[in-house]
Formats: sequence, structure tokens, C-alpha cells
Amino acid sequence: MKRAVFMSLVALAMATNSGCSEYNREAVEDNNQGMGMLRAGRMADARDRFQRAADEDPKFDQPLYNLALVHMRQDQWAPAAEALTRAIARNPRNAEYHFQLGNAQFAQEHWEDARRAFTQATQVNPNFYMAYVRLGEVAEKLDEPQAALTAYTAAITKAPRAYRAYVRLGRAYYRVHDYERATTVLREGLRITPEGAIERGAMHNILGNVLLEQNQRPQAIDEFLAANREDPELAEALFSAGYTCSEIPERRQQAILYLQRFVEARGGSAPREYLDIAQNKLAELQATGAH
Repeated sequence: MKRAVFMSLVALAMATNSGCSEYNREAVEDNNQGMGMLRAGRMADARDRFQRAADEDPKFDQPLYNLALVHMRQDQWAPAAEALTRAIARNPRNAEYHFQLGNAQFAQEHWEDARRAFTQATQVNPNFYMAYVRLGEVAEKLDEPQAALTAYTAAITKAPRAYRAYVRLGRAYYRVHDYERATTVLREGLRITPEGAIERGAMHNILGNVLLEQNQRPQAIDEFLAANREDPELAEALFSAGYTCSEIPERRQQAILYLQRFVEARGGSAPREYLDIAQNKLAELQATGAH
């Protein structure tokens, strides 16, 4: 999220410079100085300068948005939401403000508030596909699978090359056991997503789980290995490949290899219990091989 916040800040800098004549000159100057301080990592100084700019011109919404970005860079979500709410009061037709307010509410686990903000972003800008993605994530948090499917589908409709949306939609179909649609979505995502894109790893991994549910173990193993090749940080895929191989007698050595690699990676970001299971399965496989 921090990268997205920074990109928004860059875009806002351009907007600020192009619209200087609309606002009080001192406010514009303080806002620009605040952005320089933010780029230099002088968070407290930037915060104070943005607040001063906002006070100098009650119509100037951009300093409040910048103030929110300062708070978001420091994971201070409540004051970020407060600053964004003030920015929206000055300029309710800025979809980005509503979107970032949704992010701030989401980070605080205020799911309904986040949903309202993301929905408002889509109403202001119907093509704001990332707001639909985030609406899907809110729906998943609220255990509303159909709403999640609708939101992710809308994101892809608005932006057919929104790679992250294919990951989310494929996973959502997998979770409701609609394996046919999950496969269709994930294969389409892999078709359009360029080599090197991080989303490809997740697509392969989810597709592996889909195939596993359909008892297509060799094909599932291939997908898990492809997932780890595409995203070496995705250690969970090694666990899945190794554990699946362990259930196929002729692939016991491969099972040992993949599980060892998973253990060497300390499980990556997989749940802790995966590491315990992998170590126990390794001990079992190696003991079997010793006899």
C-alpha cells in the first residue's frame, strides 16, 4: 500500500503545480514545501506545513490529502481518515480521496466504513477498478462471497488487464468450490499477464489448489512448481508440491527435495503449522527410505 500512496503523492504534486492559480499563494507555497519535506522523510515538518497550508485557504483540499499521506506513511490510520474526510468535505468529486479513505478505514478493520468509501469512489469515477478490487476484499472480510465475486468481476470488466483482480476472482471462485470458473479465470489471467509479473505466481498456486481438489495431482504439482518459479518468495507452493508428491510413491524423492527447500526457507509467509507439518512429513519420508 505504501507504494500506491507514494504514486498518488507524485500524481498530486503534478496536480498541485498545475492548479496553483486557484488557491491562496501562501497556501500553495506551504503545500509545495511540505511535499519537499515529505520526500526528504521529514514527516513532522511535512505534517505541520500541510496543516498550515490547509488553514491558510479553506478551499484548498490538496494539503489535507497530503497530510493524510504523511499519516499513512507512518501507519497512523485514524488521523489519516480524519484528514481525508476533511479533504472530501472540500472536494467531494475526487475519487482518489474516497479511495484512500477506504484504505484507511480498511486498515482499521472498519469494514462498513471502508465499503462506503470505496463505493463512493466508484460512484465518482465508475472506471476506478482498484476501488472494485478493494470492495471485493471488504466483502471477503465480511464473509460475503457473492458480493466479492461481483466486485472482482466488475474490476476485470473495467480493466481487463488488472492482473490482481484475476488472482482475487480466481481465489474467490475456488473458495466457493466453483472450480470450473476458477480455472477459466486463472488461465485467462495467466494468458494476459506478462512474464515477470508477481501476480503470475499466485495464479499458478491457486490453480494448483483447484486441480488438487479435482484429483489431478500431477498437473497440480506442475502448477505449484510454476508458482514458485514465478515468485520465489511463494514458499507455500513448495510445501504444496512436496506434500502432494509425498502421496505418490514414485515421487518420494521429489517430495523430500521440495519439502527440504520449504523448510530451508523457514516456511516463508506460510502459516507456522505448515513448517511443522513439513518437518514431520520429511522425517516420515526419510525414515521410510532408510528401511
